[in-house]
Amino acid sequence: SFLDAMSVRLNGPKADGKNLMINLVFTDLGESYVLQVNNAVLHHKLAPPDPEADATLNITHAMFLRMATNTAGIKEFVFSDDIEVEGSRLDLIRFFRLLDRPDGRFNIVTP
Repeated sequence: SFLDAMSVRLNGPKADGKNLMINLVFTDLGESYVLQVNNAVLHHKLAPPDPEADATLNITHAMFLRMATNTAGIKEFVFSDDIEVEGSRLDLIRFFRLLDRPDGRFNIVTP
């Protein structure tokens, strides 16, 4: 369900005209997902890594959650043993730049 939430964060206008495919491999869980941006929509499926992907991110589940929640900095991303990138690092960065970051603020409505 985290990938569903990630799909909602895709910035449609920024993603317009972009076609990217990223393999997301959780090295500690033995699971892999194929993420694809097409027609300004992020699709994901549980599947073996696609050899046609622009990049493959091999990462531990814990580090992915830290990245996704902005609790891991760029230094950890670059120097961590929990992360390995195959293929285009530039396309991987392009992919993550298409995702909006929620600011965490919202109005609370009371009766």
